Amino acid sequence: MHILVFGGTGNCGQAFVPDALHAGHHLTLYARSPSKFPQDVQDHANVSVVQGEFTDVEALKEALSKGAEVLVSFAGPELPSKGMFMTEFYERLYQLVPDYSSIRRCIVLSTASFKVPEDTETWKWWIVISMISLLGGTCYQEINGLSRATSSLGGNDIQWTLFRVPNLTGGEAKPVQASYLGDGTDGLFVTRKSVAIWVLQELEEKKWVDKAPCLSNPGWI
Repeated sequence: MHILVFGGTGNCGQAFVPDALHAGHHLTLYARSPSKFPQDVQDHANVSVVQGEFTDVEALKEALSKGAEVLVSFAGPELPSKGMFMTEFYERLYQLVPDYSSIRRCIVLSTASFKVPEDTETWKWWIVISMISLLGGTCYQEINGLSRATSSLGGNDIQWTLFRVPNLTGGEAKPVQASYLGDGTDGLFVTRKSVAIWVLQELEEKKWVDKAPCLSNPGWI
């Protein structure tokens, strides 16, 4: 499988890239600073690297035209964020996809700030999301903007999945609960390694097409 990866130099992306290569996938890595990738990744026979900013339309076109069938993105706003540049990036990217790529599947990172009809209101998530909305600058608006853009892809015959993450932690891979908010298994923590492995499994299994599960490790409140 040929995967176009955004956010590959971030913590989740750094966990995903070596596992994806070990699984035999070909990767096109889009990055502002490709030097952040380990040398063995840069030199890997199954890796193509495209350098560019999120605002660089020509570089985006180049990355999309490399032949990937799947887009996986770990790119998102940082706390506290300013402006709506991530939402604008995703909107720009999705406008280019039909004309410059063969991509028919998008798996994109989101958070619990983006609510879906299957969620149930709970005090736990109300407090967490309220804190992000109050203290995170435009992060709350950005997550909702990029998530709406992604979940609108179904009208273009593109299968999408938003994997919503709570607090990301270090550590080894653990079993992952994919659920909706308020169902009793929706924990507050998940390791980055767990997320990377879940994304690879979802690429093969397609259990969450056109859905937005929240990921967490069992036993973590």
